[in-house]
Amino acid sequence: MKIEEITYASKNGEKVVLRSPEISDSKDILEYLVTCAGETDYLGRYPEEITKTVDEENSYICKQLEDEKSFDVSAFVDNKLVANGTIYCIRGNMKTKHRAGYGIAVLRDYWDMGIGNMLTKCCLNNAKKLGYEQVELEVVADNKRAVHVYEQHGFKVCGTIENAEKLKDGTYRDLHMMICKL
Repeated sequence: MKIEEITYASKNGEKVVLRSPEISDSKDILEYLVTCAGETDYLGRYPEEITKTVDEENSYICKQLEDEKSFDVSAFVDNKLVANGTIYCIRGNMKTKHRAGYGIAVLRDYWDMGIGNMLTKCCLNNAKKLGYEQVELEVVADNKRAVHVYEQHGFKVCGTIENAEKLKDGTYRDLHMMICKL
């Protein structure tokens, strides 16, 4: 699904443009993914695990633009890709097609500007338009700032997976499962 361009002002007054990524953004998306993964342990993979090629990203973007049940929304500040949110169908079978998954990441230099709130609001509104009844996500339990953003948008913790992630240093992280009824 294609998300048309929406313009917001960030908390510090900078112009933020939200829109579906296009093929011309593929290289920037891959660089953004590697950078985000290297800035925090709160994301689900390390930079070296991001191995997509530009051609593979091009195919993914085309698929997302045509898909009737999923979409990506990217945030741009001064034409720089600084964040991305994704809504996807958890399973397409009859019993679970009302459920969507959600993922988001914001570059560290753009935290505390309200971009996560903008993306979450946009993604939830469009998920509802697609007929989803609830949106689900997993978040590292001690990622308080992300949990706070999600709670502001109606997400509630519905469970915790202990030791869900094992970091390179051998420590474990719990993941909260959160659900937002639309």
